[in-house]
Order: sequence, then C-alpha cells, then structure tokens
Amino acid sequence: GVGDRAAREAFEFALQRQLDCVAAMNAEGRRMLSELAADPDKVGVVILSRPYSGFAEEAHMGIPHKFASRGVPVIPLDFLDLEPERSKRHMYWGMGKLLIKAARLVEKHPQLFGTFITNFSCGPDSFLIGYVRDIMGRKPSLTLELDSHTADAGLETRVEAFLDIVQAYRQLSTQRLIPPRTERFTPARSVLEAGRARVKTSAGELLPLTDPRVTILIPSMGRLGTEAFAAFMRGYGLNAKAHRENDEAILKIGRANTSCKECLPLILTTGTLLSYVQNGRRPEEVVVYFMATGSGPCRFGQYAIFMEDLVRRMRIPDVALLSLSSDNSYVGMDKNFERHAWWAVVVSDVMEDIRSMLLAAALDPAGAMAVFEEEWQHTLAAMERADFKVLTAQLSRSAARLKAIALRLPPRSVPTITLSGEIFVRRDSLSRQYLTERLARRGFATVCAPVAEWVHYCNYLVENGFNQTPLSALQKFKLKLRNFFQGRYETTIKEILASTGLVQAESPDVEKLLANAQPYISADLPGEAVLTVGGSLTDIVRHACGVIAIGPFGCMPNRISEAILSEAMTTRGKLAADPAAPHVRTILTDIDNLPFLAIESDGSPFPQVIMAKLETFMLRAERLHERMMAATRH
Repeated sequence: GVGDRAAREAFEFALQRQLDCVAAMNAEGRRMLSELAADPDKVGVVILSRPYSGFAEEAHMGIPHKFASRGVPVIPLDFLDLEPERSKRHMYWGMGKLLIKAARLVEKHPQLFGTFITNFSCGPDSFLIGYVRDIMGRKPSLTLELDSHTADAGLETRVEAFLDIVQAYRQLSTQRLIPPRTERFTPARSVLEAGRARVKTSAGELLPLTDPRVTILIPSMGRLGTEAFAAFMRGYGLNAKAHRENDEAILKIGRANTSCKECLPLILTTGTLLSYVQNGRRPEEVVVYFMATGSGPCRFGQYAIFMEDLVRRMRIPDVALLSLSSDNSYVGMDKNFERHAWWAVVVSDVMEDIRSMLLAAALDPAGAMAVFEEEWQHTLAAMERADFKVLTAQLSRSAARLKAIALRLPPRSVPTITLSGEIFVRRDSLSRQYLTERLARRGFATVCAPVAEWVHYCNYLVENGFNQTPLSALQKFKLKLRNFFQGRYETTIKEILASTGLVQAESPDVEKLLANAQPYISADLPGEAVLTVGGSLTDIVRHACGVIAIGPFGCMPNRISEAILSEAMTTRGKLAADPAAPHVRTILTDIDNLPFLAIESDGSPFPQVIMAKLETFMLRAERLHERMMAATRH
C-alpha cells in the first residue's frame, strides 16, 4: 500500500542514515588511531569478525572487554577506513572482502594487532583464517573459535598469552631481530596469449600446453568421470593424466597441509597435488594442475586460490593451476571443446550407474566387473578420437557386450537407492566410503545424481536470468543452440547405453526438480541444496526406494538439504511433489516417513552411529521396494 515515491524517499532517508553512521564510526576510528600514534608504547587490537559473532554481547563471550580491561584499546574492523586497502583475488564473500582488507591494514600498522573471532564449523572462515594468517606473516595474531561450550578460563589464558607474545614481538622488532619475509618466489602460471594457452615456468620460460615436459594433472573426482575428462583432453594433444583414486595416503598428506577445517574435497585435492609432486613427478616436468572453480556462495570457488597460495607458501617450482571456463576461452581449445567435454560427462554418468547395477545384479559380480573394465578402456580410447561417430559405435559395441552379462534377477526388480548431495563426495569412492559397493553387497543398486544435472541447472540459471551478467539477444540465441545440441548428444548416448537394460538413463528435468523443491527452498538461492531437495522428492517411490544425501563434514548446502529433507521426506511431501501418480498414493498407504539418510563425511570410516542408521535405512528401503514391486504387478 506504499507508493513508489514514498518508498524511494524512505530508502534515501535510510541510506543517508547508514552513510552518516559509517562516517561517524570512521571518525571515531581515526580518533583512536591518533591516540595510539601519540603513545608509541601502546598497542591496539582490531576485532576481525562478522558483526553477529564479534560485536554481539551474547556471542563474543566478553572477548573485547577482556582486552579493554587490560588497558588495550579495541577497534571493530568497521571503524577503520578500509576503502584504500585491496581485497584478494576472486573473493566473492562480502564479509570476506572486509576481513581481508582489515587484515592488510593491521599488518602494515606497527601498533595494531588482530584478533579473529570465529565460530565452530564456519565454512567461509575455514579459508579466511588462513588468508589472514598469510597476510600477517610473522606478525602475531590471535584466532578464537567459539561455540556454546567454550570455557571462559581458556579465553582468559589465550588473551594473556597473546598480549605477552605481542610485547615480545615489539621488543624484538625494536631491536630489528625479526627476520624479514623470505625472498620472493615465482610460481609457474598458466597464461592465455593471442588465443593460445601456455604455461610460464618458475624460471620464466613460456611453454605450450602441448610441450612434452608439460603434464595436465587431473585430481580424482570420481574415477570414471576423471578418466573420461583426461581422455578427451588427450585428444587435443595434451599430456593429460588422471590421478589415481583417492586413498588413505592422499587423505593423510592433505590433512597434514591444511587446517582440516576446510571441506573434504579441498583436503583430498591438496593431498593429490602434493602426493604427485613428491612421489610421481618426472625430472624437469612442469605440472599444470586442473582445478575447476566457481563464483560462490560455496567454498568450492576458493579451491584454486588456496592451491595457488599453497604452491607459493611451499615454494614448489613449476606447478601451475588451470581452470577451464568461457572466461579464459577454455585456454585456447577449439570451438568443439564444450561439446567433447559434454560427451565425457554424459558417458561417465551413465557408465557409473551401469557399474552399480552390475555390482548388485550380476550373477558373477567379479566377472562382470572384468567385462565392464575392458569396455570402459575401449570407450576411453574412442573418446580420445574426439569423433562422435567413433564414440557412439564403440558405445554400441560395449552396450551389446554388457547386455549379455548374466544377471541373477531383472534390473527392474533390483531395489535402487538414489545417492545425492555434494557433487564431489557422492562420486568419490573414498569420500563416500565405498557406499556403492556396500549397498551392492546387500542387493541395492545405486543411482548417483549425475554431473550432467549440474550442467543443466547452470544452463537453466543463465536462460532464466539468475546469473549476474545479463545476456544479449545473440548470446541467448547461441545458448539455446548449444543447449539444443547438448540435448541431442545426451539423448543419443543414453539411448545406446539404455539398450543394455541396466539403466533407464533419463535426462534430468531441472524445472521439475526446482518445482518440487519450491515449497521448501527458493530457486533464488543457487547451489546444490535446491537440486538435492528437488531430486530426492522426485526420485523417491517413482525411481528409488530410498535416498541418501552425502556431503563433506560442515558443508552448508548439504546441511540445508538435510534439515529440509528430514522434514519433507514424508508421504505428504511426496504426494505434494507427485500428485498425478495414483499408484504412488497406493504404495504409501499407512506409511509416514520415507527412507532417507543424511551422511557427513570427513574421509574416515563411518562411525558406528552412521553404520547403525545405514542398517535401519536399508531395512526400510527393502520394505518400500517390496511395496513398489507389488504395485507394479497389480
């Protein structure tokens, strides 16, 4: 009921009040810095924190008062003029930018020292704390991670110890006994010049990516997908190598070189790079490490930045990072690059589900796996040819051979579990603790949410204007044309592989997934959570007798999904998502909660409580499957 003019006036008034408040805070900050400058023996502490953690009395546990009561001035970061300071490359979190800028100001000021107040399991801070420490270098800083169980006595001790360290640091600085930062190290980097991709070595030599000394190293993100990706890159003349599947050794190295607060995929990809550099690298080899990226809000977009910092911090020569996107013209690949990458995604998605069905339904699982591996190697060889006719001809031969494998029961009678959640963990064997094999031993086939689903979802976001940069009419036309051909390739590949009878291989219907998720989570919140919620409600009863959502420990999108699905995976929730299917209502008579299990993985074996929940989940899934089979017979 408020008109446009009144709304605009209210906004302008509120904006001015906000600007006045910021100006007053900056003025107070300048006054405090002037007082510090007038007394060179005095130091001040800048609170580096999110407002709701560091500046709310019910949350900060009196930490600012602990400094003030000891005569140390305390300055919140937003009392400082941070405009002249620079942030960090690809820092897409708003608070992250402020924290990085404040850290740079503190590091330069001889009388200021930083205290980072964070919360247990804060995802963005798992990266930001490391960035801040790197900026501080040898200058002391204090990090306090709070939760509801943090003891006050421990905080008092750490504040006292920090102030003692600051005093000692200042005395050593006065005596010029603090060694300067080590001499600059020049890491290798991938560059794009005149449309050609090259790598610039630590010595400054420019090499094309096709140089025999250059290896494109691809970390395992699910064996089949990684091997397919490496195969089609070899078709471009690159020495692309799919690293071995993640194992305990890789996990151990990753944990030793991270804070372990970052998400599991980052820990594993860190371990992969260091394992290769330490154990598998040839003399004179230049490693270009493939690391996909994103633009947030997920932590995934920080992986490549973390890796760059890691290489620089450990002074590893001739290791560059490579991220492929339209922004860097796919590092000079030709116009067919996207198309060939799409073939690899679709083929590996479907072959993963075929493998799972064979594990569960084959009369001789070991023999079936031997046949599968032979055909997979033939498929990889065909993928290297980068010719769709060659690829489809091989897929047809492989489909015929896979179809001939003896089964102990028809695939449609095999109980199926949908494995959804975070895209890396649900496809990586170590991360999911060999869940596919574990379920297969109990007679369940696992259908893993496809990587292609994410590609379709990204296309949907762009087509419907959810991306930040609006598209021109020509760009929209090109996008529709690309999506059309993507759909044709996907249909052809899936029809060939579905002829095995081992998979249905339907194309993901993103609009349906989002519609089913709409009552619980808005499509305006981009990311995997909406796909996990929508996909789970779509698949249960119709395609699957149970859903497992798995993700890294502390993954916020996965926790959102878990919170929603723990309430929504009910008969009522399913009927709301699928009201036009009368057999669904028949199957769910006198059933309330549907089989659903959420798992967080840190790479270690699942604890007993998860194993007990998994056993209960499988019993409930078996019972629902029996009902689904009975409804089919009738």
